[in-house]
Amino acid sequence: MKKAGVFTTLFLVTFALSYLACCYLIPALRIKLDANPWTYLLASIRHMAFLKIVISLVAGLIVGGLSAILNKSK
Repeated sequence: MKKAGVFTTLFLVTFALSYLACCYLIPALRIKLDANPWTYLLASIRHMAFLKIVISLVAGLIVGGLSAILNKSK
């Protein structure tokens, strides 16, 4: 796989996983909602979305950047 493909793949996977981690694992970013799972998922994605996007973007860039730096050193 080309270097840009590895960076993009790692960035997208890290972004998605860190966004979900922000939704469910960080107590300050969780919501208290008594609803069915689909409604809860949609509400937790929208709740404080800008902050979660910034956190996930930074995490994705760090992981993608590390992979790019490690590939350059080889």
